[in-house]
Amino acid sequence: MLITCDNKGCLQSSNALFNDITKEVLCGECGRSITNISDAMKRTLKSFGQIVRTERKAFMLACPACRANREVVMDQNNDTLCKTCHEPITIHAAFKMAMEEAGGLERVDTTEIKVSTKKTTKKKVTKKKATK
Repeated sequence: MLITCDNKGCLQSSNALFNDITKEVLCGECGRSITNISDAMKRTLKSFGQIVRTERKAFMLACPACRANREVVMDQNNDTLCKTCHEPITIHAAFKMAMEEAGGLERVDTTEIKVSTKKTTKKKVTKKKATK
């Protein structure tokens, strides 16, 4: 839907986009907020699908350590790691090969990065014999 921008210097008619998070309409030409838009027009833009979409990247996997979808990188041992926390992420060999062919894997040298691993040890409980 064509909307005329009310910002000085722009004043162009463009396909405006509705930002659902900030509840404002953004000009398609200059990217600034358009102020003279009614709530009914905002609902119309949202129903037509003219909304600001977040940019998604390919090959994002769930990292169990971060508990979020993160990009995957490969270290010098050809192991797949989370790009943020460098914890290992296990993926199928065919999927790893597809990522390499598509150029979606970045190489990282982890020899200088210390990855903290949490080791849990069970304490031995010994029963003491009662002395009489």
